[in-house]
Parts: sequence; structure tokens; C-alpha cells
Amino acid sequence: MPSFINRQLIKGMILLSTILLIAACAEPEPYAVVYEPEQPTEMNTVEATIPEPEPEPDPEPIAQVTEPVEPVVYEEQFPETYIVQEGDTLWDISTVFLRDPWFWPEIWFKNPQVENPHLIYPGDTLAIVYVGGERKVQILSRGEDGSVLSQTADGLKVIKVNPRVRSTPIDATIASIPIDSIRHLLERPMVFDEETLNNSAYVLSSLDNHLVNSLNDKLYVRKLDTSKGAGRYQIYRPNKPLYDPITNELLGYEALYIGESKLLLRGDPASVRVTQSDREILRDDRVIPMDNTNFERDFIPRPPRNAVNGEIVALLDAISQTGIYQTIAINLGNRDGIESGNILKIRRYGEVIPDKNEKDPGFMVKLPDEQVGMAMVIRSFEKMSYALIMEADFPISLRDYVQSP
Repeated sequence: MPSFINRQLIKGMILLSTILLIAACAEPEPYAVVYEPEQPTEMNTVEATIPEPEPEPDPEPIAQVTEPVEPVVYEEQFPETYIVQEGDTLWDISTVFLRDPWFWPEIWFKNPQVENPHLIYPGDTLAIVYVGGERKVQILSRGEDGSVLSQTADGLKVIKVNPRVRSTPIDATIASIPIDSIRHLLERPMVFDEETLNNSAYVLSSLDNHLVNSLNDKLYVRKLDTSKGAGRYQIYRPNKPLYDPITNELLGYEALYIGESKLLLRGDPASVRVTQSDREILRDDRVIPMDNTNFERDFIPRPPRNAVNGEIVALLDAISQTGIYQTIAINLGNRDGIESGNILKIRRYGEVIPDKNEKDPGFMVKLPDEQVGMAMVIRSFEKMSYALIMEADFPISLRDYVQSP
């Protein structure tokens, strides 16, 4: 009997060992392990010295990869020569040769014959030539005397010119963009920030205490800084506030141009006479010294330094839509890295429309956003900027937005 029990016990132990061996060889299923460290007590506290980790070796220097510069893309079909016309701009001429006109500095400013846009005059003949294996737009002949380019033995292009005096005024040269379309933006401030608005001089009253004043009327102005403006001042009215459509931040107050005035008598209040009046002058209108020192005639079109996205916050001299050579206000400014000359794409949000072929009657599809134009920043402020619409495939509206090209 005992031997039988021992045999059964041995079989049981063998069977148990087999089961344990099979379980050990099987791949364990994943499961979460929660580890709670044992709290030290007086009986089990052990002081241990944790070895300092060995310092990792300095990583090998990684070679910096420079992003390739976007090449200048020429139009597939461009004229062999182009004669500059009266009223042309460098932007217009660039569209004849280039797919993206804002690359014209790449072909003009690196051209030894066209070192400055002021050297382009109506009547000049332009052509694409190869310089160092690259295509450049150069002057083939001058409209004034017909001096032409010739080729030297080393393949370089030179201009044969005769000594002459050019008496054409600088305004007759080819400008970057239509100056008349932006002159008001350059000669006059367009936005008041809150601090400027609170600290600027203002119309207190007028001779005979008129409520409405106009040309040749005498005004009394408080807090006028007579050390600036050479005795000439512009008059503005704070118009509607401009808010960021995304953050609702106050960007500034639109400045409505009223007229100009000339200093008669210093003091506080000072006396000025209205020399130009585009509309009636009221009490509390702001008086600002005239300053045209920042007047720019030529702009170098280029993308912003950083990728940006912005919203259109206002249309100047328009209510709901505007077009080419008109001005828009955007919620991007100096703090966003925006500068005069920056080029921005104007894009339109795609509509969300129902798809009637779906079973669900409420199924909606968003159409893709589309580019509808191009704009160039003309004047930038701290929180916002004004941009001139250079191209417009469709009317531009407040529903559109701007983006880096």
C-alpha cells in the first residue's frame, strides 16, 4: 500500500513539473504591473550609495543641411525683348518674364547694368541673357540713344554708352509699384494706437466759436507741439476701432484724413489756419505734425521672414469688396515680423456645402481654400499693417485671409 501511494505521489510530482515547464516556455501575456516601493521603517532602512551615472560621450556633430533656395521660375512663353512703356512698373514688367513677380530682385538687383530700378526708363529695351549660366533680365538698349549691349571674348555682357547728361526727372523712371495708388498711405498716418490718440493735440474751438469749420478758418488747438512739422499740420478724426477677428484685441483706431493747417501763433492753445479741407472740421479732431521723411518710392518685394497667417480686418474706401490696387488692413504687424515690401497670398476659405448623394441629409463637405490674389505690405504698424492688392482673380472681401507665399 505505501509503495502504491509513493508511485502516485511521484506521478503527481512529474505531472506538476511538466505543467510548470510548459507554462514557463509559453510567451506570457502582457499585463500592467503596479509597483509600490516599500516604505522604509526603523527595522528595514538600509543606507545605500547610488553610483553617479557615467557621463555620456559628446554626440558627433551633425552636418547642417541647408534648405535649397527656391529657384526663379520664368514663364514658359516670354518675349525675346520687351520695350518699357510709359506707366509700366517693375511688378508689371516682372510678370512678363517671371511666374512669381516678387522674385524680380533676383534678376534686377544682381544685374550690373540695372543696379537700381531708377535706371529703368520708358523706351528701354529689355531682354533675357545668360550671365554665368543663369538667365537674367538686362537692358539690351537704352531708349534715349539706342546704345546696345555687346559681347566680349569671355562671354560677359557690357553696355556701350556715350557720355551724356540725362535730364529726365526721377519721377519719370519706372517705379516698383503704382505710386499714385499708395501715396496717401505713405504721406499720412492711417492708424492711431490708443496711446497716440490720448496724447495727440486736438481742436478746442475756432474763431467765432463755429461748430463746423473748413478752408481758411482759424482754429485753436490744445497740446500742439510746435517744434515739429515745420509749422504745417494734418488734421485727422479717430474713426472706427479695428479689432482682431480672432482674438478680439484692439489693434488701433482708423485715422480719417480731414485736411491740413498752417501755424499762426504758438502757445497753448496755439492758433492755426486751415489750408486744405477734404471734409468739415469738428471739435476734438486730432492735429498731427506733417512728416514725409519716411516716404518710400520703391519697395523690394519679398516674402516675410517667418511663415505667417492673418486675417483681413478692413477694406479702405470700400464696404464689402475691393480689387486690384486697392488697400486692405490685416491683423499682422511689426511684432509678427511684417515689414514694408512683404508679399502675401490672399486666400478664400472654402465653403461648407451639403452632399445630396450621401444617405445622411445632413452630410456636409468643406471645399478647399483657394488663392484669389496677391498683396504687398506698404505700411506696417506694431499690431497691424496696410497692404496693396497687386493681383486679384476675384473681388477681395473681409471673408478672405492672407498667408505667406
